[in-house]
Amino acid sequence: MNRKRNHPMMMVYELGKLIKNSLFLFIFFFVVKAGSETWFFVYGRYGVVVLFMLTVLYLPFKWYSRTYQLDDKAVHMASRLFTTTQKTVPYSKIQNVQKESKWFHRVFGMTSLTLETSMQGGESSIRFPVLKKEEAAKIEQRVQGKMPSELKQQKETSEEVEVPILKERKKGAESECNPIDSHKRIHFTPKKRELLKASFASLSFLALTPVIGSFLSKLDDFHFEKQVDGFLSFLFESTTVLVTTILLFVILSAVFGIGSTILKYGKYEIASDKDTINITKGMVEEKYVSISKGKVQAVLVEQSLMKRILGLAMVKFVTAGGRGEETEVTALYPYLPVSRASSLIEELLPDYRISSRMNRLPKQAVWIRMLKPSWLWLVSTVIIFFVKPEPFGISQAWWIFSIVLLILIMISRVLSYYHSSYAIHGQYIQFRSGGFTTSLYLSKRSRIIEMEASQTFIQKKVGLASLNIVNQANPVRFTSMEDVPAQFAGEAYQWYTGRKEEVHLVTEGEENHEQMGLGVLGDGYH
Repeated sequence: MNRKRNHPMMMVYELGKLIKNSLFLFIFFFVVKAGSETWFFVYGRYGVVVLFMLTVLYLPFKWYSRTYQLDDKAVHMASRLFTTTQKTVPYSKIQNVQKESKWFHRVFGMTSLTLETSMQGGESSIRFPVLKKEEAAKIEQRVQGKMPSELKQQKETSEEVEVPILKERKKGAESECNPIDSHKRIHFTPKKRELLKASFASLSFLALTPVIGSFLSKLDDFHFEKQVDGFLSFLFESTTVLVTTILLFVILSAVFGIGSTILKYGKYEIASDKDTINITKGMVEEKYVSISKGKVQAVLVEQSLMKRILGLAMVKFVTAGGRGEETEVTALYPYLPVSRASSLIEELLPDYRISSRMNRLPKQAVWIRMLKPSWLWLVSTVIIFFVKPEPFGISQAWWIFSIVLLILIMISRVLSYYHSSYAIHGQYIQFRSGGFTTSLYLSKRSRIIEMEASQTFIQKKVGLASLNIVNQANPVRFTSMEDVPAQFAGEAYQWYTGRKEEVHLVTEGEENHEQMGLGVLGDGYH
């Protein structure tokens, strides 16, 4: 198979990025410091121009030197310029697929494609900055194993000749993972009422306040202080004018918040087929994410304080891919109704079940949490003691801040006790924790790569323990549940050892979703 390159429009795309990134330097050297005769700025102007021109001349060579090739098993990337670099990534290591169409791509009918892998580090993803939509669709189908029928027949024929004993098992696996007649099913699109709730839950209507504040500060920079002061004086002189201005500002903020929410989530769709979960979002800049169902390691249901008030939740899928900091890669619609979140998880992942019956923590747990020293409170109290702020002229405000902070910390700990619960049902383990915010964790036994139990001195005295669970992700995902009964920790270990019966050896070429190994438990649970 011949090697291919990104579309030639990639050079135009890279040139646009270069201009955007260089704009600050040109403004600084040629506008702000245009009259400076200092040697740094004089030679710096020449340096900026030369560096810009050299980068522009490098773009065609960069495009021509980078090629890619897809065969039946892997993606092969190569760069041949000053040095030759080759990279091969098996399809089994690719966790999800992203397509993003910014305004540039939409104008020229292009898209960008990113393949997220399970590898660590900066090279954990393969990115195609500019591709035709048809080419991106072909790459996605190949990565997900949806090969054309004639290519599939050739592969099965070759396998029949080379390894006839494994033919039946491999054909069965292919028919299960690569359905030709799979149909896309749309599970969720936000309605008007849900978009309105999302605009309040995201607090996007408050985003207009810093914009106006920044605008006023810019006026000061251009020496419009007298005009600004005069306008503010005019507002505060008349109650009618002040109230009218506030009402207009509230209406404008609400319109701004709802409008920004519609632009971001108005064209939002969660769909799936037999093997993948597909998320499409964005009205101005479209973004598409495809997550393989078989690569999901755990499920998270998170609620902030505002979302709890509005009855909303965010569902996240922990996968072995992603770049770590980009949590939206595995997040579903961030403002799902709570009643819809559980049913949506079971629709998208039929193998996962959320149990409504969970065990509360024993009463000893609340006393351990209340009596635990708070380093946040201690450090904050020391800082404000020396700083001693005096808001509204209150000279002894520092100790008021300290007391309020301590009360909030204690309330959070009480709430964390009441919100915390745990359960093991079948092959699933489920934790719920949090104070002002809550998080529900659900994972299958076969997706856990390590389990650890530990006990502090006080926990041993009252018969409690802490459980730590590790899932494969990028970076590795650690989930903890503190102050569970010691008996449950032992039962969890026995439950986890049953994982050995679910892990099996597979032949070369087949994807191994399971990670071998047993859990490690702390003192008293060996």
